Parts: sequence; C-alpha cells; structure tokens
Amino acid sequence: MRIDTVLFDLDGTLINTNEIIINSFKYVFETYFPSNVLTRKEVLTFFGPTLKETFGKYTDSQKKVLEMEKMYLSHYKEIESDMYELYPGVLEVLQNLKQTGYNLGIVTTKYRKSAMPSIVNFKLDEIFEVIVTLDDVNSPKPSCEPIEVALRNFPGYKKVMIVGDNRNDILAGKNASVYTAGVAWTIIGEKSLKELNPDFMLKNMHELVDILNEFNQDDK
Repeated sequence: MRIDTVLFDLDGTLINTNEIIINSFKYVFETYFPSNVLTRKEVLTFFGPTLKETFGKYTDSQKKVLEMEKMYLSHYKEIESDMYELYPGVLEVLQNLKQTGYNLGIVTTKYRKSAMPSIVNFKLDEIFEVIVTLDDVNSPKPSCEPIEVALRNFPGYKKVMIVGDNRNDILAGKNASVYTAGVAWTIIGEKSLKELNPDFMLKNMHELVDILNEFNQDDK
C-alpha cells in the first residue's frame, strides 16, 4: 500500500520558531530562577516536551508551574510575529502534496491558541485538513495518541508518515507504527535525531516529495 497520509510537527519542522522559544524560556527563568543561568544545551532539552513537563522539573509547586506557563505563552505571543518564518520549500511542498491528493495534518504539542496564529499567518489552515494540538489529547507525543487522533479524521487511510524535528516526533511515530522522517535542520542536531533511526532523513523539504514518489512508485 502507498503512503497517502503525511503528518507534520509544527515548530522546528514547518516554521522556524527556535529563537522565539529560546527567548521565551530565558525570559521565564530570568524571572523565576534568576540564579539559574540556562545554557544553550539545557534549553535544547526543552524542545519537544510540554511546558508543564519542562517547568515541572524545576519546581514542585503546580501553582508556580501554571504561572510560568502563562508567562511563557504571554511573552511568546508578544514577540512571535517579528521572529518566525517558514523553512525553505515548505509552502511549495505542502501545496504540491495537497494538489496530489495526500491527506495532510499537523500534530503539535502546543496549545491551540498558541499554535493557530502562525498557522493562520502563513495560511497553513487552508492546506491542512486536521490540526491536532495539546488541547485535543490526554497524552502528548511521544505517546501515539496525537497521531491516532489525527488519523480518525482520515477514514480509509493507507500508510502514514510523520515528519518532525525532535525526538518525541520520531518516538511517537514508532509508537504508532507509522513511517518516520526526521529533518536535518533540527535545532538539536541531525546526529541526535539519527540516533533514533527514523525511516527517512530529509536534508531539505523538497526531498519529501522525492521520497514519497519513490516509495509509492515501488509500491505499484
């Protein structure tokens, strides 16, 4: 059977929000833990997990976790419009896949209110049929639940691929028993992602079209 459904992570995969994320985490930590100067290596471990999971490592107070989460989201919203951009080739490839008839979905660990501004800004909501956010699941990636929730919207789907930039994307794909594709432009480093043995590794977004064409050609 051919791959007819492609799911994408959002931040770091389709949209470059890396500096917004780093800036927002540093802003929160400078406020709540001024003596804890975050290293870049430490900040990179925050990419993938939910905000609650990340902040929960630094305090046992659920009240403080919620306050930190609120501050992060507020600061993120304040600065995001000036600092994000689509990665090269993303729009062309997505339009190509949509015109070709692929089922397309976004599976993100962001809350919907945080994810939608950038999605709408780049008109990705006109391309993607399904957008699964943290609000839609009980267990975020690396659980397979977000993928399963997305696939409920594609009755009769055949084979599935998830494309992502961090470990939780690849692990979620493996947990859901779907094909996985890592992206070489990941901020955590291509080597780190390769350690999880994704089925495919994209040097650029245009390679995705070639991989799908080759896979589906061989399947005929």
